[in-house]
Amino acid sequence: MNIYKKISRSFILLVLIQQQACNSILEPSPEGIVSMSELYTTESNIITALNGVYNPLLSLYRQNMLSLTELASDDGWTWRFENQPDLFIVDPTSGPIQQVWASNYEGITRANGVIDNLSMVSDFSSDEMGRLIEGQARFLRAFYYFNLVRFFGGVPIITSAIVTKTDAERPRGSIEEVYTQIRLDLNSAIQLLPVSYGGGVGRERGRPTSLSAKALLSMVLLELEDWSGVVSLSQELYGTGILLANYHNNFNGSQENSLASYFEVQYGGVIAQTTTNKSVSLAPPDFENGLAFILPTDDGLGGEGGGLSSGNGIVQAFEDGDLRKDAIIDNYGLSNFIDPSKPNGSLYFVNKYYNTSDPRGLSTWNFPLIRYAEILLNFAEALNELEYQPTGKAFELLNEIRVNAGLEPQTSTLLSNKSLFREAIRKERRIELAFETKRYFDLNRWGILANVVQVQMDLTNRVFPRQKLIAHPITGKDYHLYPLPAIEFVNNVQLGEQNPGY
Repeated sequence: MNIYKKISRSFILLVLIQQQACNSILEPSPEGIVSMSELYTTESNIITALNGVYNPLLSLYRQNMLSLTELASDDGWTWRFENQPDLFIVDPTSGPIQQVWASNYEGITRANGVIDNLSMVSDFSSDEMGRLIEGQARFLRAFYYFNLVRFFGGVPIITSAIVTKTDAERPRGSIEEVYTQIRLDLNSAIQLLPVSYGGGVGRERGRPTSLSAKALLSMVLLELEDWSGVVSLSQELYGTGILLANYHNNFNGSQENSLASYFEVQYGGVIAQTTTNKSVSLAPPDFENGLAFILPTDDGLGGEGGGLSSGNGIVQAFEDGDLRKDAIIDNYGLSNFIDPSKPNGSLYFVNKYYNTSDPRGLSTWNFPLIRYAEILLNFAEALNELEYQPTGKAFELLNEIRVNAGLEPQTSTLLSNKSLFREAIRKERRIELAFETKRYFDLNRWGILANVVQVQMDLTNRVFPRQKLIAHPITGKDYHLYPLPAIEFVNNVQLGEQNPGY
């Protein structure tokens, strides 16, 4: 039984807990309500509170994370009016910006409450259970901060439970300081968490393991270009996962929490709060409730449609014979509503999460956040950046992914130097991890986001807003930042300056 099957039962309690925590900042505690400290005194209650730390993932990965990443990459575009990320005109009052900020901090706040109150529990069934709970909370806190620092740069670092309003009023930490905190939490989680779970309350499959924490840390170190650190962690992880022979099984609910992934958003309830609407939000308008909110970029569109629809289109990025293509995109043989003059089947849609087995808009399929395939690609990229080797391990890793996708292996004859191998890895990441909220972060960490997106903007006579770039303080690369939500400057008088360009 996975974690979120239980959230539907404990969701109301968690809302009351969180609501009381928020109200206590501004108002006295109402009579007759159990105090927060009492709610953390039993193992059962603190596991319920821990389940609440996962809860923000459910809303984050329904649409907002996809919107801010896929639309702001060269993979996705939208013909709809919610096109601010697509055109890089996001405003500090933007709803998705506010919601992503709030949801990640909601997870951080809940994690802090669990970590701070572990000593209050008097009936732990074992010492191990206390370690499991702390390790999960630290992993999740690191995950939420990793989202925030990549979107916004330096953010307030809050690592204790919020009791008064002033506890939440913190100045922005630097990017370096946020990453220091992330690494501290993940290194602790690696020591606290088991390699696997045997089942039972608090030990369900789907909770992060020590392998999950190592995998996330490898992603963090990749972002920071700590190539040796990535290689070290990847060597420890190599062989602990698998590549599924059928690529689509990573996303269609048939292999959830398998060895193919280290961490997934655990959808699976029966109500909107515990399911995802990605199936209908990405489906064609011809299908019931289909919104086609994000479409794959396609050079055949010639820049038409209102968004950045073309230029280095992902439709053209697939090689002949790539078994992943039909799982990732499909035209369904439908009419082209962007350009009706073109024949049926000339417009592609994102097919990766299309679900006809669950009620429309209530897909129970998990959303993978860290897959084994990504770790292989991290490993290969880091090895190549350290030293190109024409017969080295990096080629073996790259070709594991390619052969599994039905493609011919790459050779040193084709990729004869570091630069060519780098481009091959970048292309492979683009296809393998398409529409999994990865491409924007990759383009940004490589320092090429502006140049890649400008290819698309050229078709519509736009110019990428370079005033929204900073020099990343750790890598020195050009780095795009989203604006801090405007409301946070009202909520937090200590917040400081807005990001440049807004």
